[in-house]
Amino acid sequence: MKLIDVRKIEDCFDGSARIEYRFDGGITQSFMGHLASGSRCDFFPEFPMPFFKIFREDGLQIKGIIGSPDMEAYFPRSWTDENKNEFAAELRRLLETPETGINELVK
Repeated sequence: MKLIDVRKIEDCFDGSARIEYRFDGGITQSFMGHLASGSRCDFFPEFPMPFFKIFREDGLQIKGIIGSPDMEAYFPRSWTDENKNEFAAELRRLLETPETGINELVK
């Protein structure tokens, strides 16, 4: 699976940045688990659309739905463009790692 689009969403009122990441396939539970490694992850598999929200120690919050090609990240005000680019690079590395299970097709 590949990251195919990154777009800034302008409606954050608290000064933080919200960015949407779009993939060419659906997010798997395995990918969510690897993305959440070392962080708090609230996961609601019983929802009609299984929802997750990851809270990282660096202040980044990530939310998405298993099977959806989109996920959103909320960056703290203190994060620079360089920090955001590093996160995008982290995503790309994770997507290229076979053991994440990201290549599974989610239907």
